[in-house]
Amino acid sequence: MLPSLNMKASERKSLFDRNWYFYRGDVRNAESPVYNDSAWRKVDLPHDWSIEPLENQEPDKVVGPFSRESVGGFATGQTVGGKGWYRKTFIISPEDAGKRHELYFEGIYNQSEIWINGQKAYYNVYGYTSFRVDITPYCKPAGEKNIIAVKVINEGKNSRWYTGSGIYRHVWMIRTSPSYIEDWGTFISTNSIDKEQAVVILNTTIVNGDTEEGEYTVNINLTSPRGKVVSTTNSTVKMTSGNKHEIPFTITVKKPRLWSTDTPELYIANISLWKNKEKKDELSIPFGIRTIHFSTGKGFELNGVPMKLKGGCVHHDNGLLGSAAFDRAEERKIQLLKQNGFNAVRTSHNPMSESFMSACDRLGMLVIDEAFDQWKIKKNPEDYHLYFNEWSARDIRSLVLRDRNHPSVIMWSIGNEIRERISDNGLKIAEDLKKEILKHDNTRPVTAGVNKYWDKDRKNMLSLEKAFRHLDVAGYNYMWRFYEEDHAKYPERIMYSSESVANEASQNWDKVEKLPYVIGDFIWTAIDYLGESGLGNSIEVDPEENVHQFMGWPWFNGWCGDIDLLGVKKSSILLS
Repeated sequence: MLPSLNMKASERKSLFDRNWYFYRGDVRNAESPVYNDSAWRKVDLPHDWSIEPLENQEPDKVVGPFSRESVGGFATGQTVGGKGWYRKTFIISPEDAGKRHELYFEGIYNQSEIWINGQKAYYNVYGYTSFRVDITPYCKPAGEKNIIAVKVINEGKNSRWYTGSGIYRHVWMIRTSPSYIEDWGTFISTNSIDKEQAVVILNTTIVNGDTEEGEYTVNINLTSPRGKVVSTTNSTVKMTSGNKHEIPFTITVKKPRLWSTDTPELYIANISLWKNKEKKDELSIPFGIRTIHFSTGKGFELNGVPMKLKGGCVHHDNGLLGSAAFDRAEERKIQLLKQNGFNAVRTSHNPMSESFMSACDRLGMLVIDEAFDQWKIKKNPEDYHLYFNEWSARDIRSLVLRDRNHPSVIMWSIGNEIRERISDNGLKIAEDLKKEILKHDNTRPVTAGVNKYWDKDRKNMLSLEKAFRHLDVAGYNYMWRFYEEDHAKYPERIMYSSESVANEASQNWDKVEKLPYVIGDFIWTAIDYLGESGLGNSIEVDPEENVHQFMGWPWFNGWCGDIDLLGVKKSSILLS
């Protein structure tokens, strides 16, 4: 056995949330190390400035965080974005001298610039993407003060719902030796399960950051949900300086405890990296042993058992906490859904926080993990379409690499109600996004939420064949009436209701129970949310289209959820 080194996991990765200084607005030279931020407000993260009261409160014009002058209007719940700056000071301790330092931002809305000691280290455009910044080249020697400055821009009409503004999710500092285990470089999946054992495939990526060639050993210990070591293995590889290497492992686990919605059992993969009997790095990753399978004959199967998805679409905000992803608030959402009969969520329409995903693992909630609300064609003038060409591949890569070890994730969704969904261009984009996903995970199907497409006179519904062609599982938004008709045309197509309206829940669920190739229904929405104000109201309804119209001032929330912002169940819940 290799000797142990006194290294705790908390020393490798630590929360970096406290003692930031914040200024709402734009200022010149705030990235400069000599800038005086003493007059700025001290905040802890997660932080969302759009939910904070505005200045110059005036009845019926500016009330709390809501303003009649909001650029987003009813779409973003009458809230205000703008620009903001965050600054924080830190000092590298003598014990950490020579280590690699990385900042991990779980989410900043929206466009953000990261400055270290006056040097621009990174730029990110998608407010829902988690990203990492190796700040080692920008840091000063141990014992000297380092200044981090983060500029955030949330301007224009860039969303159809409330987004929040600022560093609204956790920030972490990660410290490793120059040679290390890549944080998103490990992928753990279940190859097979029988009554006596499970075969787990684990691939991990290591980096030789030393100045010379060396021989590295990776040790793997798997710990059961009861804390018992159930498997150990290792592998040794010789690596040149600056090289990275992926090491595969096939591991057998006897009498496995399977992850499911009823028994969300989680194992831990403890991975350590050694060189010359010295521990260089270690990483612990929770995972579940489970299998998923989709077919037209049996629908969706978890661990070989058919089950229907009693699903709900969920936005990322936490009501009057705004978009700030507090761990307990994220966990509470999943608890509420479980208590009210849901077993699946669709993340609408963007990646969620790590806290949300971890809660789904721990509590047993299946997840359709969605990436985008638009591709190249805009839904709002300043939305993600401006950045799609340059950023979409790396953003969906970040989503898959971050979330692929979550047993709760059963599908990757590449989009929602995409404008170019039936065009040749849209067909090519869907193919490219799917190829990017498959580079990093080939164990889950690809899906999307697809809605009707009318001709320019809105008289005839056009074919959606191109929208579905590259999808492994077809998401139908508000189209339960077409299941049997489409099944006759495309008998191998697996379907589900990716969105449904509450007053058609009974018809939707009748189809789910009757048709084996329809695997579930996802209500719009499971929980009320900020933005899309007035949706679900009973005041203005178009009876022909069965649409509850949006409402202007002073409405600030969508009211179509089965559960309200306080967590109270409404009478519309029909799940059992």
